[in-house]
Amino acid sequence: MGIVLWELPDLVLDQEIRREIDTGTGELSIRFEGTGQHLGKLPLLFMEDGGSIRVANNWLIHLKANLRKKEVNTQAQALLHYFTFLNEIGMSWDEMPISIRLRPTYAFRKHLREMFKQGELARSTANSYMGSVINFYKFYLARDHFFAYPPFKYEVVRLHRNSSHEYMRNHFIHVDTTDLRLKLPSDTRHFGLSRKLVPLSNNEWQVVESVYKIRGIGISTSAGEGNEVPLSEECKLAIDLSRYSGLRRTEIISLRAKQIYKPDAEQLKKKYLINTDGLLLDPRQGVETKNGTIRTAEIHSELMQTLYDYINSSRYIKRRKKYEEIYPENKDNPPLLLNQNGKPYAAKTLDARWGEIRNAVRKELPNFNHKFHNLRSTYAVERLKELLNAGLKEGKALDYLQSVMGHKSRATLLGYLKFCEEETMTANEVHEKALNIILKSDK
Repeated sequence: MGIVLWELPDLVLDQEIRREIDTGTGELSIRFEGTGQHLGKLPLLFMEDGGSIRVANNWLIHLKANLRKKEVNTQAQALLHYFTFLNEIGMSWDEMPISIRLRPTYAFRKHLREMFKQGELARSTANSYMGSVINFYKFYLARDHFFAYPPFKYEVVRLHRNSSHEYMRNHFIHVDTTDLRLKLPSDTRHFGLSRKLVPLSNNEWQVVESVYKIRGIGISTSAGEGNEVPLSEECKLAIDLSRYSGLRRTEIISLRAKQIYKPDAEQLKKKYLINTDGLLLDPRQGVETKNGTIRTAEIHSELMQTLYDYINSSRYIKRRKKYEEIYPENKDNPPLLLNQNGKPYAAKTLDARWGEIRNAVRKELPNFNHKFHNLRSTYAVERLKELLNAGLKEGKALDYLQSVMGHKSRATLLGYLKFCEEETMTANEVHEKALNIILKSDK
């Protein structure tokens, strides 16, 4: 029997329970009174037959109620992965044999290593899952839960502390940890970039573009079968903003309609609108940027025209009116993307739509695993190529891109530069490739 995650809209604790017995029928009724403690959205684990996985859920509730965690989605995903693994190997979470390699915690570590080696799990995700499982067990160890043998051993590791200050150099710190550390090697397949920063190849982008822009159909697997579903205009615009402006997901869903204008004839002659003609991303105007920084992103001139047409369409006007009714205090500053109920477009909705697009792309490219954030990387690499091909010096091109994308560090951009260098063909290589095509066609 499988295990599923189910998200409670709002879990309320510490309410008073009132029990009443109807003297006429003898029926017992229960009601809850008082405001209680509202924990908000909370993902919990259940068996497919509806049974609660109590030990996992107790910890997740503890994280929210006592440790005041805002989100526990990562921990919930880790436990879903772990308890599914336990289900597959037929072991209980607190079953600890004398042999270390047979204990579920160590078996799970091996399982994560294998998934990483096969490319099924990112290094950061594997480490996150292992860390969550360790903290889950620490919760029960602190409460004296009985284990025949410990789920892991504690270790003290000495770490070298690097610092720019002379008096702090060559110092070491000692950290308490466990022997369940994964010690996975860095993934150097993509010039040191994490998977979410790897750009789409030209072929991958062409298929994605065909799915969302031409066909406009994704594939949903929420009901277990692959059903075709139409993609909304808002979803298409969100993809365009990431691919052609390099905006982050939070920036896209919080972008305001007042930032959109009708470009004039001179502006439309340019490929990109930059500087004061670009998109001002300002938290003071409601746009959620990373670290609350203010920047001006560039935007494709044709995309600006498309967005202008959209905010003047009957579709958007109808949604905006609903927004004004729900949020009268912000009626003069509506978001660009709204759902059909007039509420701001949600990040989870965007992720769900991208998942449907990814399912459709896999019909042609079975190994396509890119996330929505990879569109931002694709913009960066393609834009960097354009700037370099236009004759801009490498340093200035990186400076400009760092500014419009809001990168704090140069490291990621240098990884993008490696992609550019890898994919750029010399004139001779282009000539040879063209000659091969001609010769093949003659045959």
